[in-house]
Amino acid sequence: MISEEGIAKEEGATVVRIIGSVNAPIAGATDHFILKDDGKYSFHTNGDVLLGTMSFQMTVDEFDISWFKLVPSAEYNPTSGIKISVTTTKRYEAQSTFRFTDDIASKEASLSNLVVSHGKQDEANPDNSTYQEYPLTPTFDKDTLQYEIKLLEYIDDMDITATTLDGKATLKIKVPKRDETGELVYQEDGATIEYEEKEMQDKTQFNITLNKLGEPDTILTIISTAEDGKTIKEYQVTIKRPYATLKGRAILADFDDESVVSNIFDIYGVQVNNRVQINFYEAGLADWETITDIYHLQTPDPFTYEKLEKIPKETAAISKDDGTYEIYVIPKKYDIQVMRLGYLDYIYSDVELSEGDVIEMGSVKLPAGDANRDSLITQEDMNEIKSKMDMNKDDPEFSEACNPSQVGYILQEDLNYARKGQDKMINIVYFKK
Repeated sequence: MISEEGIAKEEGATVVRIIGSVNAPIAGATDHFILKDDGKYSFHTNGDVLLGTMSFQMTVDEFDISWFKLVPSAEYNPTSGIKISVTTTKRYEAQSTFRFTDDIASKEASLSNLVVSHGKQDEANPDNSTYQEYPLTPTFDKDTLQYEIKLLEYIDDMDITATTLDGKATLKIKVPKRDETGELVYQEDGATIEYEEKEMQDKTQFNITLNKLGEPDTILTIISTAEDGKTIKEYQVTIKRPYATLKGRAILADFDDESVVSNIFDIYGVQVNNRVQINFYEAGLADWETITDIYHLQTPDPFTYEKLEKIPKETAAISKDDGTYEIYVIPKKYDIQVMRLGYLDYIYSDVELSEGDVIEMGSVKLPAGDANRDSLITQEDMNEIKSKMDMNKDDPEFSEACNPSQVGYILQEDLNYARKGQDKMINIVYFKK
């Protein structure tokens, strides 16, 4: 803007003092700044640097360039010059302020923030939000390049959001490479994970797939390149997933007997298996001791499978066809249910696991015949199987729980299995390491 005090007459000439608001270049982000011994920066250049433009109209016909000078003050002593181009008075712009800018590309590649999160925000209904941020170790600082997160949750993916300090830097992220099925891609040695770079947008969530429990740590590298294209900073986040390992085997009825398996195949053309499901619940949520009291003989309100269905599983896994399993789980205390429809459960209660544990659960056998899924094998199960006799798997009323023989239709052999297990109940053990 032009100050009235800045207009005066000196021997017939008009002197104009201009006062402008200046957005000075950032010290450290340009080659023109030099740190002096007194701790202050000075601005230097050997060539032309455009810091700003200004146009105005004079009230005199002749324009004397000598009127314009850089005047030193008590604190600053400008050493650069002013270049004035006199062309036409038609370029006048009625501006009261103008802004100085540095045309040299920024060297700032730092991030101002880095956030790792999971879930979605619901601004309309905050109670429905699942969004959660995970603290970095150490706490984020633009000059700290290495971070860790210790993840103790059963989630498959996370979001990472990077924010550049000056907004001019470009971002890429280096992530573990995966094949078409989503599995990790390893180098020829079979142990070293391959990585690939992907484009990443400033202040925008980038979704990454986490390595599974039991696999190597998920390592993410955020590559920030300054506007000058040369200055680069790489921030690395390592997501660690502590785990324990459980091994064991479950056998269904007589299907560990090769002669029984071969006989079923020869007669029905079906290859039976010992495949089971292993469910993990937080210890103490299920009252396994009263789940067998279905007649309310001792407990007014016994625990039931209907109540169990309302308890969320921490995680679950399926065994191999021979019933063996090796499962990686987050260290904590669990109740572990080994189950398959038509058979009685085997429960390991209060199994406490620590990071690095490798626990052998042993081999267990699940009796066949719990057709009505109530934790006991009784006459009611026999009646349930009889009611569905001769139904095949295409029948809408077919029940897998009534077909422990696995042949695909309900026959006398299923009833025989139930009679063999009559009066048995689920097995509950308190497992000790």
